[in-house]
Amino acid sequence: MRNLIEWPRAKYWDKAWNPIVGCYPVSPACDNCYACAMIRRFTPRSNSKPLPSLTLPHFTSRKKPPTKGVVFAGNMTDLFGEWVPIRQQFEIFSRLWHFKGRSGPIPNDATYLFLTKRPKRMLEALREYAEMPHAFFGFTAENEDLYLTRNFDFSQNRPSKIRWWISLEPLLGPIELMFGGSSSPSWVVVGCESGPYRRPCRIEWVRDIVRICLRASVPVFVKQLDIDGKCVTDINKFPEDLRIRQVPWRVGE
Repeated sequence: MRNLIEWPRAKYWDKAWNPIVGCYPVSPACDNCYACAMIRRFTPRSNSKPLPSLTLPHFTSRKKPPTKGVVFAGNMTDLFGEWVPIRQQFEIFSRLWHFKGRSGPIPNDATYLFLTKRPKRMLEALREYAEMPHAFFGFTAENEDLYLTRNFDFSQNRPSKIRWWISLEPLLGPIELMFGGSSSPSWVVVGCESGPYRRPCRIEWVRDIVRICLRASVPVFVKQLDIDGKCVTDINKFPEDLRIRQVPWRVGE
């Protein structure tokens, strides 16, 4: 069994890389999207230009991806959304896995995290890139119905060699995880919703998820909890049995 606290910070990635920004809402978790709030907050306003909307996805500059640390690829979008052509997804993968500088190939030691609410489209892309070093591919679900649907979609024709994970954040209802043995994910992240309009998340929901993960020897990361109506990220304020932030990679690599 891994140590319960491997990663003391609530944010489990070191850097973010967004070749695309923007998204279309697809489920209740999108109602209070933090990415939308960030875009509106940090984009200059003017009388001539309307505020940006996450319903207007757009490509950003061709900034080189990080080659070290834990990198969340596309935390301001869904890289597997229907607005991203499959060829563009292949180009994104190619830029990560065949990284070159002016003097030739550059070693890429980063660990990349991919996450989607559209697992069918993710699988379409992964059929061409079934063996990906240093990468984890996963889906997000906020309630039981969406977990069952997306888990089913993701399990269909999933490449056997990929490392995959599940994000249950924001957790908006109880979820009974169903996995074991070879069907188990490499990792599970769980947490309450954040922001001024957050919806409640019961401690019991999180506790049940942690219990199932520990029983199946699946690393689990409790990101944040709803305690007395507040979103708490300080792990020292968590109930003792939920002070657990495991990661599926070696910390410090």
